[in-house]
Amino acid sequence: MRANRSLALLVALFSCCAVLPAQTEQSRLPRPPAGSESLSALQQRIERIRATFPGEMSVYMKNLKTADLIALDADRVMETFSVIKIPIMVETLRQAEAGKFSLSDRIELKAGDRRLPSGLLYSFDPGIKPTVRDLITLMIIISDNEATDVLADKVGRASITRTMAEMGLPHTTIEFSDLDWDRLWLSRLDPSYKTASGDQTVLFPFDKYCSQQVSDAFRKTIYESGIYFGHSTAREIGALLEKMQRRELVSPAASDFMIETMKKQKVNNRFPKYLVDVTVAHKTGDGQPALANDAGILWIRGKEDQPIVLVVFTGHHNGSTSALHDAIARVAAAAARHYGARISPDMKEAE
Repeated sequence: MRANRSLALLVALFSCCAVLPAQTEQSRLPRPPAGSESLSALQQRIERIRATFPGEMSVYMKNLKTADLIALDADRVMETFSVIKIPIMVETLRQAEAGKFSLSDRIELKAGDRRLPSGLLYSFDPGIKPTVRDLITLMIIISDNEATDVLADKVGRASITRTMAEMGLPHTTIEFSDLDWDRLWLSRLDPSYKTASGDQTVLFPFDKYCSQQVSDAFRKTIYESGIYFGHSTAREIGALLEKMQRRELVSPAASDFMIETMKKQKVNNRFPKYLVDVTVAHKTGDGQPALANDAGILWIRGKEDQPIVLVVFTGHHNGSTSALHDAIARVAAAAARHYGARISPDMKEAE
């Protein structure tokens, strides 16, 4: 949600174990060629990342051609943060295609629409009139929170939740606005912000508080307040992405638009981090260091006919933001390499 706040031993080695004198010698053996692991070996690799992760991690991966599937704690309802912006996009396009409005309609932004970043719209003068299409793009590619609330207000959060339920995704819900969340967070530091307007929240004097106070208030708002930005499971977001890739989400044209928009994602410090010649259409969620998420579709060069849906949700993380993002990046690298992708030499083996 906020850019600024917010594996097991390889099966191929088992046959060598009897003749290796020591574990340290095992660890120096080369990994098998990309694409040669069994699916169970990939799952063990991802489970090892999860086992060393200081928090909760849900993973859902599906190869849409082979139907290979890995689901690890994938039915746990998690805080999505900005991954919920995918369902907001879906509902906006659904209502546009139903004739309620046009993607080319313009919406005038007022001072009260401003939201704490991520995003850019909060820094612009009131009175600009982006199109609905512009707002979708900003909401997805830079996770603009002002665009998010304007769109969610327009289509209705109850409508978003209802559409998800009708698609068979009953745990994918949105109830509160970004402004609701910000008010509760900031009022833990200064009670006068409990009813603050959007333009007041962006002027909050963070410099009056130490970073630990701000972080503690943020974490308590996530886990102790009863308010949430979005809820879903890794499996349900994965199912939504599968519909998108199969051009069954709203309509073929809408599905294509959503994928092309997500390919323009500017926050690329998770899934794409270690991937070479892999196209990624994805949406992140930012609540770091307490949690971070990523959800998307991967296409490996030369194997575009087997798109990979991947969703990683985390929670209750106790560690640095960089380590949190890196763990998610390693899951994506493990999955992509399994299907033949090249991995950046920047990724050092953790095994």
